[in-house]
Amino acid sequence: MSTVTAPAPPVGLPPLSAGPGSGPVPLRPLSVGEILDGGMDLLRRHPGPTLGVAAVMVCVQLLISVPLWWVLTSLLSRDSSSAGTDLLLFFLTLTIFSVVASLGSTVAAVMTSASAAIAVAQEAAGAPSNLASVWARMRPRLGRLMLLALALTGVNTVIAAIPIVGYFVPLFGGLMRLSVLVMVFEGASIGTALKRGIQVGGGTGASLFRQLGIRLLAGLVSGVVWLMLFLPLTIITSLIVEAVVGDDALANGNHGALLLLSISVAVAYYLPLVVVWAFRSGIDTMLYLDGRMRTEALDVEWGLAGRLARKASLR
Repeated sequence: MSTVTAPAPPVGLPPLSAGPGSGPVPLRPLSVGEILDGGMDLLRRHPGPTLGVAAVMVCVQLLISVPLWWVLTSLLSRDSSSAGTDLLLFFLTLTIFSVVASLGSTVAAVMTSASAAIAVAQEAAGAPSNLASVWARMRPRLGRLMLLALALTGVNTVIAAIPIVGYFVPLFGGLMRLSVLVMVFEGASIGTALKRGIQVGGGTGASLFRQLGIRLLAGLVSGVVWLMLFLPLTIITSLIVEAVVGDDALANGNHGALLLLSISVAVAYYLPLVVVWAFRSGIDTMLYLDGRMRTEALDVEWGLAGRLARKASLR
């Protein structure tokens, strides 16, 4: 009697643990609405690996950004005779703050996208996809992910320096983030992941513009969500600072008042990014899977691997 042997699953993805239609995504090329809805749905199904990791990234950003912002506000409020030195220190600190913010945003994008990808793989295999299990699988990859974050920061810097194109660095930088999914799902090296990410995201001119268009829509949604959270947080934190300090903290010049102002501004800005970064990780995952289904028949291979694996397990 012949034995049915399950083929190797599509690169980096385990066979589906249940029938078609019960996996993390529909097994067919996705529409624009399904990708946007899927990005939000991923937050609901896997809050730990998405919102939890994004919250950790925000805390790290706050710990680094608040002291730098404190220095900036102190220099702005100081009445000193050495205006030239203060101006030099201000621009030096501002440059450091910009570099830290850019690198921190990229690291956050890499970590949240990686954790979301692992959660989807765990879900497809019917394994636990909570924060602890996802972290256990992500921890051995941390070194490569951090190096990839540095590489992506460099790529974004180069893109930003190109005339006209630089204005669209969030779109093209987002396309490069597919390399994170390639590294997690396919175990690729950094160089291979960067090349493969572009291949999955822009295999043809049509698919490239489709990806950029979806990222533009997702960016608009993210901006609206961030603004809806930022405005009330700004009002609340401003009232708290005013109640504690009693007057304009920047004009006050007191180091304690400036520190409180720095914390309030940073919290109002970064806290909404928990949702934004988590949503963006879901969009990256959905775009990666959709790209492979459109250009590599991932939906067919993935469904076939799952069916044969279940058939083999019954023999």
